Amino acid sequence: MEQERGNQSQQNKEEIAGTTVLIKKQFGEDKSNALGNGFFIEPDKIVTNVHVLAGAEKITATCIKTETVYNIESIIAFDDINDLVVLKVPEEGTPFPLGNSKKVRKGEQVCLIGCRKNKIDLVDGTVDSIRNSGKHIIVEFNISDGQGYSGSPVLNTKGEIIAVISSGGRPVNEGESIKGTNVASNLLKNLLSETNEVESFDAWQKRSRIQAYVKSYDAFLSHEHGDIKEAIALYDDAISLNPDLADVYKNRASVMYYLERRDEYLLNTLSAHKLHRERFSLTRFGIFLSWQLRFIRLFLHSGFLRLIRKLVGKGTWFEIQAKVRFHFAKMRIAKGEISDVLNLYQAIIDEFTEVINQEPIEKKQEYLYTVQNSYQQAIADLSEVINQKPKRAKSYHSRGRAKYIFGQFESQHRNLKAAQKLYQDAINDFTEAINLKFGGLRVHNHIGQVKSQLAKLKSKQGNTEAAQNLYQEVILNSDEAIQSEVECDACRSAIHYNRGAAKAALENHEGAIEDYDMSIKLNPKYAKAYNNRGKAKEVLEQYEAAEADFAKAKELEPDFEK
Repeated sequence: MEQERGNQSQQNKEEIAGTTVLIKKQFGEDKSNALGNGFFIEPDKIVTNVHVLAGAEKITATCIKTETVYNIESIIAFDDINDLVVLKVPEEGTPFPLGNSKKVRKGEQVCLIGCRKNKIDLVDGTVDSIRNSGKHIIVEFNISDGQGYSGSPVLNTKGEIIAVISSGGRPVNEGESIKGTNVASNLLKNLLSETNEVESFDAWQKRSRIQAYVKSYDAFLSHEHGDIKEAIALYDDAISLNPDLADVYKNRASVMYYLERRDEYLLNTLSAHKLHRERFSLTRFGIFLSWQLRFIRLFLHSGFLRLIRKLVGKGTWFEIQAKVRFHFAKMRIAKGEISDVLNLYQAIIDEFTEVINQEPIEKKQEYLYTVQNSYQQAIADLSEVINQKPKRAKSYHSRGRAKYIFGQFESQHRNLKAAQKLYQDAINDFTEAINLKFGGLRVHNHIGQVKSQLAKLKSKQGNTEAAQNLYQEVILNSDEAIQSEVECDACRSAIHYNRGAAKAALENHEGAIEDYDMSIKLNPKYAKAYNNRGKAKEVLEQYEAAEADFAKAKELEPDFEK
């Protein structure tokens, strides 16, 4: 019987009728591209995911099999909560038949048809479960990498669409298969029945709820690059733009878990859980009951932590949390996860700074003492790693980053002597990392940052000559880094920014503007670069251009101050 079903599935796949397209999207000034999928649901209508299109400056849709290019005229309808969008095209393609997702059952054989790496793939899968009151169909696909299939149709053995690929999970077992989350076809059926006004692609992109997808993706990239603070800020922006996206809360929760901020992890998980609500159903009573029990556990756990925090007070709560998190940081260091620990240190410092700023003077010193003892222990732990492996360049880089973070803390609290020593020690560690051939541009970026901070301290102390020497070193280090062939636009943008700031400090404002121009070209969302370029233009009496830069910085970061 199994053999017969397998043969039947294969036969139907060969008879699949419908046109799929490879969607290529182009982003911003850097002209980078990304790929997604789509398919015809009516002769002149293509379906794909919102996240496939969000943020793109230009899109093209191509049928790989026939090499036909379809021109996107407008947006006909979209469902930003369930990640679906319908596009209007002047040309025609063969539409897929639309199936009834309510009839899908666990264990059913399905397949996805998608374009990836300029070829058409047919991938077998098995329905694992139906979730979120039938809105999402979870399928285990026989692939180990699901990237690039977003927007692809999922078909039953009759060749009917029963779902649209939205996201892929991690492999069930390494190198084996993945579980993908797919939007049920009946949601698409409802969307097609709506009579929305036709909207231009550009106007649709500017909608706040679509911009939330852009912010969420930027947050994901920031997390991937290790900038956890930026990731959190971007997830917050995404939530303010569209509070109905469960995945944003889920992803923000994963960042909070990573930072050992369990109270916020629970709150975000609870929010995601509410948005993926399971309704009562006799056919899926087990899933409904499981959802209810998990919701109750999350609610009780979150409420308990909030109660404890209220009883002990904010300051004491952060102190307890810091001790717990420094313990986890030490455990991570022991496992060799040094770079991950730096974000944890930064989070602890940021939270203590917030508490210290709110406390009366007599309490401030107590917290300062607590943090100072904690980060001294952190540096000692990192130093122990170096003592065990003195030729490991990455460890020097990590210890340098920790000293830089702690130096900023001391500087904010006017402990300039301590900050100066930490900055100088950080420079020594970064220099050792470079001498040991540490790869990448990040270390050059970081040494430029710390030298700039040290130069500012020297200026405050009236040591102008030392400050100017440091700014000259920043320029020389930046020159060397920029010659590198390593591709990292974010790093290069930051290095040009550092060099521009150093030139401005040395009163070379024309040269500073050139570097800020390049920094902005590499990272068009760099608010600080716009702001500093505005200041340089102001010095050169280019007042109108300066105001435009200040306005752009404010647009990118509304809380930004000149």
